[in-house]
Amino acid sequence: MSDYIGLDVSLKETAISVRRDGKRIWRGKCPSDPSLIAEVVRERA
Repeated sequence: MSDYIGLDVSLKETAISVRRDGKRIWRGKCPSDPSLIAEVVRERA
């Protein structure tokens, strides 16, 4: 099983997409703070 994380980063907000085996399993946004992005990725991937 492979997880791929896509990030679309801007100054205020980052869009995050998580794919597993080619299918999107989660998509969302969070503030563009490295610790918050890492927390979201740990929860979802």
